[in-house]
Amino acid sequence: MSVVSSIETPKTNLNKITFDDGKVLYLIGTAHVSGDSVKFVEECINEFEPDTVAVELDKNRMDVLKNRKKYEETDIIDIFKKKKVLFFTVQLIMSGYQKKIAEKTGSAPGSEFKKAIELAEEKDLKLVNADRDISVTLKRTINSMTFKEKVKFFTGMLFGDDKDVDEKAIEELKKGDMLMQIIGEMQDEFPSLKRTILDERDRYLAANIAQNLGEKTVAVVGAAHVPGILRRLQEEKPEEDSLDDINFVPKGSKVTKIIPWIIPLLIIGMFIYGFFNGNAPDTLEAAIWWVVINGTLSALGCALALGHPLTILAGFVAAPITSLNPTIGAGIVTGFVQLYLVRPRVIDLETVSQDTMHLKGWWKNKLSRTLLVSLFSSIGSAIGTFAAIPFLMKLLM
Repeated sequence: MSVVSSIETPKTNLNKITFDDGKVLYLIGTAHVSGDSVKFVEECINEFEPDTVAVELDKNRMDVLKNRKKYEETDIIDIFKKKKVLFFTVQLIMSGYQKKIAEKTGSAPGSEFKKAIELAEEKDLKLVNADRDISVTLKRTINSMTFKEKVKFFTGMLFGDDKDVDEKAIEELKKGDMLMQIIGEMQDEFPSLKRTILDERDRYLAANIAQNLGEKTVAVVGAAHVPGILRRLQEEKPEEDSLDDINFVPKGSKVTKIIPWIIPLLIIGMFIYGFFNGNAPDTLEAAIWWVVINGTLSALGCALALGHPLTILAGFVAAPITSLNPTIGAGIVTGFVQLYLVRPRVIDLETVSQDTMHLKGWWKNKLSRTLLVSLFSSIGSAIGTFAAIPFLMKLLM
């Protein structure tokens, strides 16, 4: 691709970018909740007759948009096996928020993308999924936070989800980004959110659009991304950008891989030291405190999520054991136990999306309640591990 030779703005939400090799890009900045955006996208594609259409969607989000049934048949067991509980919970929060917006405006977020996809397929045009995989975006966001920040972030999203979607929120969404709007005021507390959710995606969108230009291309993106994309098209060389540094989930350093094993080894070492040091009574007392504190806080998490009584018991038993084994968490055990006892079906996702529009619905719906059981018991177990350490330290004194 050659450099930009001119940029015109025939309409406030449309930029015509002409490159010196003759290729033309029509960059449409849409309001995600406006029915007018859907009509405008349709008018532009019909009028400009492009050979390429790019949308601000990754392949997975496009599949969900086109085939909701496929998403509803997701195997819930895989959610726990692959440790996707937090990610899936965030997806539900997003889905509930979208439904609230749709109720207020009569237009579901993403309708303009769906219309662009339908027209591209109908006219047999090249279709480009220009956005980064949302799982990579969310994981990069979450991985940039400390454990304390993750807990604060999740509780903020969950308990902030029950707020009404007012006109101010809708107006902000018309000029903003869906993910940033859902997160709301938390972006002030977590500066990394803007970097991973907006800035990195601006760069990703610009590169994918530039690298897949046809002779005439229509790109449909949220209005918030337009300034960043235009700047990169003018000032950088997005067509040469490999995106390798922002298109992966950091695995963490060797230190971060070792730390999860250090705490269990230290705890086990304390017990061994106390036993062989002839301090059996104190060792037994410390072991009891370890079980009680760790198990109780994990069980409390299950109880707060209204887990089945046997799930609460499983949380109490599993937490002290799983805390000594970094490969499996208490939340995985409680999640599977709750699934076995309650047996929610992912085919009920339509109900889940409706229920999770409001805070109380998270406890009402069996599927979302299972997710809460897993998350809350994991958090309780993690807190319990650190809370019990002072009692174990007595063995060394």
